[in-house]
Amino acid sequence: MKKSFHIAAWMMVAAFALEADAAPSFYTRCLERLSTALNLNLPDSLGVNVDNDSTWQFRGKTLRIRTNMLGDVSHIGYKLFDTQWAAGHAARPLLDFIERYALEQDVPRKDIDKEEEAARKRLTFIEGNASMIAQRTPEMGCVIDEVERRRYTVSWEKNNQKVCMVIPADYQLFLGTDAVELEHIFERDVQRMSAEPVEDEWQEIWKNATRSRADSVWIISKGCYLSNQIRSDLYLQGSETDMKLLLDSSKPLRSVSNVLLTGCFHRSIPMQLTIDKYGYLKSEIEVTLQQLLAYFRAENCMLYLGVKSRTNEKASVTLFAVNVKMAYNHTISLEFPFHILEGGEDKVKGKIYVYTPLQNITEKFFIENLKQNEP
Repeated sequence: MKKSFHIAAWMMVAAFALEADAAPSFYTRCLERLSTALNLNLPDSLGVNVDNDSTWQFRGKTLRIRTNMLGDVSHIGYKLFDTQWAAGHAARPLLDFIERYALEQDVPRKDIDKEEEAARKRLTFIEGNASMIAQRTPEMGCVIDEVERRRYTVSWEKNNQKVCMVIPADYQLFLGTDAVELEHIFERDVQRMSAEPVEDEWQEIWKNATRSRADSVWIISKGCYLSNQIRSDLYLQGSETDMKLLLDSSKPLRSVSNVLLTGCFHRSIPMQLTIDKYGYLKSEIEVTLQQLLAYFRAENCMLYLGVKSRTNEKASVTLFAVNVKMAYNHTISLEFPFHILEGGEDKVKGKIYVYTPLQNITEKFFIENLKQNEP
């Protein structure tokens, strides 16, 4: 009995210690450092897809703390924008950056030269200055002008006080990360995505796509990327009001295109993925095709597919996951065995380059690539 009491007491102490040491997970190191500097007393779990804009404050100003679909703390900043308006904005990471940037100006952080940090952020103030951002309230109007893949101009005005700043379309800037950390984020999170086959999410993504018909097959298209041969085309059968994705081993290329662009299949498809990293490093992971595509959907990426070659056994293709608003793309070279369409247990093999910036690619490059590949 005495021994049992000591074991029970030890377990209670251990449980208390674990709870005391518990800390929430953070999407980026930048957010973890900011939380520490603020001395935020966050619970070990806030839940998934939470947008809390009422619990925490700093220097009398309300903070917004948000989590993503995996439960990681994905944003900490002043509440500067209307919550409902910000939630529906296509360039949400830009708004998060402004809210976090304003907070960072007020937070004392060790070993941080704020002037040097501000210079690296490459913001240009046309009117106003950095100290005026935190004075903004969610009730104020806001004008955001975008030059695609280049920059955003954000401005607001109240009582003759105007702020107008130009912010590069730079995803690393928006998140407070570098290329190496983005690679780490991808490797960490793609393995945490749901591996379940998706159903009909493609219908929402392609709802405004152009439609055409050829040989009893409907083609719905979201256009091309870089080349007329790199396309976002789905192939469907049925009536105009009841279209079904074509998944037929006798039409392998069209079926593979449908699977790779939507993830729709009757089971999860295993995938051996090589991550080609900065500094000539590589990492090998095992995921499913559906996990990879779920990661892209979570980032609001549009998918485009180009066929490099095919044999009787497989197709070699390149898949691009493009986020124009954040000016980056992921590039994945894939080998897809046709035997999968017949029920085989083969693996898809792929190599991926993640978060390639697009803001320095000229318009001439895009135009010339399209002209060179015109039929």
